[in-house]
Amino acid sequence: MAYAFIFFLALLADQLSQALAGLNFDNIQLIPGLLGLDFTYNPGIAYGSFGDAEWLQPVVIALTCVAIVAFLIALIKVGKGRKCLRTGIVLIMVGAAGNLIDRLVEQQVRDFILVSVGNIGFLNFNCNVADIAITVGAVLFLLALLFVDKDALFRFRKQKKQEEQA
Repeated sequence: MAYAFIFFLALLADQLSQALAGLNFDNIQLIPGLLGLDFTYNPGIAYGSFGDAEWLQPVVIALTCVAIVAFLIALIKVGKGRKCLRTGIVLIMVGAAGNLIDRLVEQQVRDFILVSVGNIGFLNFNCNVADIAITVGAVLFLLALLFVDKDALFRFRKQKKQEEQA
């Protein structure tokens, strides 16, 4: 139940923030040279790639629907004690759903958070709350699989100590 609350609260935050940003966020510098607000539409995928491809929207919409269902199944199957992994899955689903809503309604994604780090190309981009949710969710997902969960890939020392104590 808590994960459903997180899902709907974060999805609401994404959609409300995009609606508010569309009203009047146009090149506002919050931290000069680093962070600002600048409302844009992204018809493509990451960094606007394939924005002019006619086939893109139906393909991305279909893949996103499949991914959301797959993550929902994973969320149901993952044990309740794996909170870090489950939270990561929920956040990825939130981001996917938020961007899916945009693609269905606007045929593009509304971005308004401007990140600009000097002249480093891949660190100059616009994003939204859904994109941040996907990123944070992916980091939590990987951390859980690599370090946090009892079956984590790099948790050998703790398992060895537990086996020695037994």
